Amino acid sequence: MSTLLVLDVEGTLFRSAPLDGSLIPFSVWQELARRLGKTAIAEELETHKRWDSGGYSNYLEWMEDTITIHLKHGLRRPVFEDVVSSAPYCPGVLDVFTRLDRGRFRPVLISGGFKELAARAQMDLRISHAFAACEYFFDEGGTLKHYNLIPCDFEGKLDFVRLMLRELGLGMSDWVFVGDGPNDVGLAQSAPVSIGYLADPKLRQVATYAIEDFRELLSLLDAPRKT
Repeated sequence: MSTLLVLDVEGTLFRSAPLDGSLIPFSVWQELARRLGKTAIAEELETHKRWDSGGYSNYLEWMEDTITIHLKHGLRRPVFEDVVSSAPYCPGVLDVFTRLDRGRFRPVLISGGFKELAARAQMDLRISHAFAACEYFFDEGGTLKHYNLIPCDFEGKLDFVRLMLRELGLGMSDWVFVGDGPNDVGLAQSAPVSIGYLADPKLRQVATYAIEDFRELLSLLDAPRKT
């Protein structure tokens, strides 16, 4: 029987510098603000403050607020596609997925970010299952027109884990989680084994393991439980 290997995307598979003034790890949301200019950056950071202060009732509301910024500043398809295609993989990610035992572990991506970035990882890393919170639709002229949102961040991540376990005939003890941010705390607490990669302090407190090099993941998967 295989084990479900559940992975976050932004900050776990991909990582670069966050916006100055942000306590949130790298995300495409922040990079898009950077590309759209100083006003968009200030507006993006304001949404972070509002989230931290409890100003949003749920993650969908936060995404919609951020999307309003992108619509206001006329986000164009070439900019979006360049941000997605240029996001750097964390060191060791490509090597780990080349060596991963696919007979033992079935990877699935669950992201609070963009479907387009998750799709890039799926192609590069040969991953068949991914859930991502946002997908963008551009008009014929290449301007952002509309979007699709799925509540698969924070508490919502666990719903998609349960869905995959059910579909694959696996039990609630048959999965391992790898993430990096404070939004992953709830999922790490629910996982039988959780691994924090370059983890936020809040995640590090609850994760089974904490690693600084993504390549350490392979040895932990061979012996995933502490004694």
